Formats: sequence, C-alpha cells, structure tokens
Amino acid sequence: MTTTAIIGGLLVDGTGADPVPDSVVVIEDGRITFAGKKNGKAMPRADRVIEANGASVMPGLMDVHVHISLSAPSDLLKEMTARPVGEAAFEVANNLADTVAGGVTTIRTVSDLAHLDIAARNAIAQGKIVGPRIHPCGKGLTTTGGHGDIMPCWLCQSHGDISEMVDGPDAIRKAIRVQAKTGATWIKLFQTGGVVDPHGRIEAEEFMPDEFDTAVSTATTMGLPVAVHAHNKTAILRSIRAGCRSIEHGMHFDEECAEAAREHGTFLVPTLTVMDRIMVHGAQAGIADFMIANVRERTTKHHEYVKYAYDIGANIACGTDAGSLLTPHGSAGREVVQFVKCGLDPVQAIEVSTRNTAKLLKATDVGTVEEGMLGDVIVVEGDVVSNVRVLEVPGNMRHVLIAGQEVAAGGRAFRH
Repeated sequence: MTTTAIIGGLLVDGTGADPVPDSVVVIEDGRITFAGKKNGKAMPRADRVIEANGASVMPGLMDVHVHISLSAPSDLLKEMTARPVGEAAFEVANNLADTVAGGVTTIRTVSDLAHLDIAARNAIAQGKIVGPRIHPCGKGLTTTGGHGDIMPCWLCQSHGDISEMVDGPDAIRKAIRVQAKTGATWIKLFQTGGVVDPHGRIEAEEFMPDEFDTAVSTATTMGLPVAVHAHNKTAILRSIRAGCRSIEHGMHFDEECAEAAREHGTFLVPTLTVMDRIMVHGAQAGIADFMIANVRERTTKHHEYVKYAYDIGANIACGTDAGSLLTPHGSAGREVVQFVKCGLDPVQAIEVSTRNTAKLLKATDVGTVEEGMLGDVIVVEGDVVSNVRVLEVPGNMRHVLIAGQEVAAGGRAFRH
C-alpha cells in the first residue's frame, strides 16, 4: 500500500461546499481515504508528503469536448491535409501530455481522425503513454457536406476525415455499429452548421428527421449515449426530446431549451473557451471575418443562456473544444474562468467543471475530493477562489495526480 498526503492547501472539493483552509488529503492505493481540516485527522505515515501551502487542492479538471487529433490550428483544412496519420498520432501523444499538464485528468473526445482517440485510451491504460482518462466517441457522424465534412471530395477518400459522412438511415445505422466495434463509448452527431460555416448554416439542420431518429435509436439500443453538435433552437429541442445525453455548443440554448433540458436530464456543454479564443485571437491568427462575426453576435446571449440554465437547475458540463480553432489542449481551467464570466462564482464554476461533468459521463468515482473517490487531484498555485484565473496557466499546476500517481508538475507532463 502506498500513501500520499497533501498538506496545508485550500481544499475546494468540487461538491460546492465552502473551501477548507489548512487541509489534508490522504490517498491510499489510488483512492482518497480522508479530505478535510488538518486537525481533524491524525497524520498518517505517508510514503510521500506534498506540501500545499499557498496553493489550492481540487479535483482534476474535466473537458468533455476535445478533438485530440487536432492541435489548435487557425486553418482546419490545412491541419487535416498537411500531415499523414502517423504524424497525427505523435501529435496526439503530445496533446495528451499538454492535457494533463493543464490539470485536466478526464476528457471525452468528440470526433477524431482514424480512431486515434480509442488507440490513445488503450495506450494509456497499458502504460505506454501518459494521458488523462478518455471517454471516446471515435468518429462523429455528419451528412455529406455537413459541418463535420471538412475534406474536399477529391481528398477525403485518400486521406480520411475526422467524421463519417453518412446519408440515409441504413448508412447511419452501419456507421454507429462501426464506432461501437472500434471501442467508442459515445456517439457524436453533427446536427447543425457551426460558427466556422458561412451562409447561415448555423441556423439549419443537417440530418433529416428519420435519419436523426435512426441514429439515436441505434445508439440507444447499443447502450451508447449521444452527444449532439447543435447550435439552433430547433435542433437543440429535437435532440433533447429524443433523449440525447448532451448538447454541444448550443449558442441558441434559450430559456425554453433550458427548461426542456432540466425536464429530460440533458446536459449543455457550451464550449465557451473556443468562442472566446476566436474573438480574442482570431483576427491576428487570420481567422475569417465571418467566423469571428458568427461568434461575436451570439456571445452575450450565449453567456446569459448558460447562467439561466444554471440558475434553474439544468445540467451544465465543462467542454472547451480543445484542439479546434486556436484552443490548446489542457484548457479546462479557461472554461472555469468563462463560467465565472457568465455569472457563476468560482466554487460553483469548479463544481460544474468537476462533479457535474463527471455526472455527464456517469463516472461515479471521480469529480470530487472526498473519501472513497479515486485520487484524481490537482494542486494549483494560489487561491482559486479569490483569483480563479490561476487555473488558466499550466505552469500553476504544482502537482497533477491520477489515481494518486503524479503525471505532471509545473506545467510539464511526466513521460514514460
């Protein structure tokens, strides 16, 4: 049995409870056996003691909207066509290292090249590479010409794409079975255009009703939850009422959508970080003006919708779109800051990004720093309650532990 004691930090345990100063967290054989005030626990004989004075102790952050085979380009098509799959696989390993270096210990991938997300999950489990816990969807499903159809037609057959292009119920049914065969544990559907699409496609739907219903029923029959890229209200409500588990982005997730989501238990993953990155850095990086405008004209309402959903008790989870436009891997701390910009306080924003995000994944043994939970714990420089922006900087991550084993420190992952 190995024992780690984290001593002296400000404990923000992810449950929404008041922070605990001068705390101690004890991890034995990968699980937390105590978390609370230092004077409430006789100090164990620990194999390792981590001094957390001047730091905050929190659950590992989570990011449930990640493209691990993309590396935050300014041009998605160039990213997809400028490298062979083998090179992309090496980039995946680097992106996973950046993920844990940023204090992110659990991710869900939402459409990646060549099922590299599933291969990465397996390699991490086998101890071949360092990375977070991965809940993969494999390749998302999109229509021909849909939001997830990135490659021009003369390239997609030779290069592959991050999505499966499917048209008609039979093709959709087969594609979902293929994702399940490869080991995907989620199904991703691209149901609307997005902010990167011109000509108002963000307001349109892509799968026909019978196609959409086939996708959801097939996934449900196979026990796979469905995540839906959906921006406009019609698509959001269709997805909620069909029983999809999460709405990704949801820039028009208004009051009616929030109330329907609360009724059905659907989660909103608003990916505020990618939107912020496009607005703040897009012009300098060469992002097209119409993309920046698509975000800017919707962002104020998007933030208001997130706050409304939170206030009425609808489920919200943390996802950043890491790997997509200008959004680095390991960005979940940035999403916490964005939740605060929406009007949540730091403790609430951390709870959304840890415990509530774990609920989306139905991961019952991560997401909080409590007795019996796995020791996915981060020690962050400074007081995250008085200055939540410390979470944005990977270098502020003094220690990142997964099941009690340190995988990163000081903004750098430990490599095998």
